[in-house]
Order: sequence, then C-alpha cells, then structure tokens
Amino acid sequence: MAVRHEAKLILLHVVHTYYLVDRGGKQIIGSETVQSSVEIARQRLEEIKNSLQQNFNVEMEIRLSTQSLIDGINELIVEDDVDLVVLGTSGRQDVKSFILGSNSYNVLQYANCSVLLVPETFTKSHFKKILFPVRVENELDQKAELSLLLAEKNEGGINLLGVADADRIAQVRKSYIEMRKVMQMKGADYVAEFKLCIDNANVIVETAQDEESDIILLADQDENSWKSFMGENFFKKIINGTDVPLFIVKIKGAKIDETPLSGYDVTLPFPG
Repeated sequence: MAVRHEAKLILLHVVHTYYLVDRGGKQIIGSETVQSSVEIARQRLEEIKNSLQQNFNVEMEIRLSTQSLIDGINELIVEDDVDLVVLGTSGRQDVKSFILGSNSYNVLQYANCSVLLVPETFTKSHFKKILFPVRVENELDQKAELSLLLAEKNEGGINLLGVADADRIAQVRKSYIEMRKVMQMKGADYVAEFKLCIDNANVIVETAQDEESDIILLADQDENSWKSFMGENFFKKIINGTDVPLFIVKIKGAKIDETPLSGYDVTLPFPG
C-alpha cells in the first residue's frame, strides 16, 4: 500500500510499562527492565526496517513508546498527521477473546483515524476485489472516495452491496442508489446488488467469501452499539466470521470521547 500510494511507513512498537501511583506521583516500576525492553525492540525494528527497505523503495521511520497502546498510537496520529493505522490480527477469534478484550479491537474502537485490520492468513499484496457494504448512512462519501482510490491504485473493481432488514429498507435503499450513482459518475468498474436480510453481518461475511473479496470497507458508525463490551455485535461478528482485511473508515481527527481502561496502573492509597 505504501508503495502504491507513495506513503511514509512508520513502524511503531509499544513497550508495556507498569506504574506505582503514590504521594510522589506516577513512577515506572522496573525502569531498567523497561529500558532493556526498549533497546531490544529498537534493534528488532531496525532489522524489520532494513529487510523491508531491501525490497521496497519506501520512506520508513521507527518509533517506540512506553505509553499505553492507544495513547501511543493516538499521539503518533496527531504528531505525524497519520492517515491509517495498520494492525495485524490472528484472524478469526473466539468469543472469549472479545469478552476479555483484544488489542486489535481496542485500536479499532479508540484510534483517532481509520484502521486496517489484516489477518495473518491474508497473503495477498493487493486489493483488487473491494466489498463496499451500504447499510447505514454514516460516512458513505468517505467510503466511496476510498473505495474508488483503492480500485484505481490496485487496478481492481468494487462490489457495491446494499443490505437492510425490513425496518430500514427504505432508508438504506436510498443511500444505496446514491452510491450507485457515484460509481456511475466516476466511471468505476463495479457491480451492485441489494439484499434484504435479518443479519447484516452474516450477509456481508457470506458475500465476501462468495465473491473472494480482498478487502471490506466499513464505517466506524456501522453499528450504534459497536463499542459494547460483552455482546457479539456487528463488528465482532464480521471479525470472527471472515479472514478478509477490514478497512474501518473514520473521519480523520474526530475525537473519540471514550477512553479504554488501563490494566497497567497499580494505585496505592495515601498513607493514613
């Protein structure tokens, strides 16, 4: 992607740190161990960078952070005006992992720019078959713009998929027709279909499998309850159901109001 879009690639690693919070403030536990971990990570990232630069003519930079995963990512997004966070995942995950929470799902929730989740089983280096679901009205213009750009850069085509249940068929069909007009006006190589269904997530997963899609474009508002903790909501169903990369489109710079709970603070009460 970086080659095709003439983009800069930043390799980020977050070193986990543990803190004590007392009267003296927030202090790192085992600072020598943390520093050793940072140096080991830096060396490994240099190896990765050198290996990549032997094969790809891409500008690269290494960054390390000792903040929380989300804080480290969001700070980098602001400092370097990052457009996209790319994260590897272990592919389909069981329900337990999402009840407990996973790094990929936390980044999907709280990163302040678009996120691309790439399963480890995905081995292609292109996105020629782009699945563009239309099921809500949010951020469709951004999704359309990105799908057209990806299609152009990858010399691929777009599958415009309208999906709705009986209660929302009128609103979704209207948006679907608007997006179809956009594809026509831009002269895109596309196919379009509309499916009435009960479970939107399952239909999207099945379509991605049937059409052998290379990427699925979704919006961060594709599910009103997508940030729920326990339930297997729309996004969790998609992630659990497919080995296709997911491009989660977010409005760049939009602030995420909620912040994840940190599991690395050990807070002690003040004496007395």
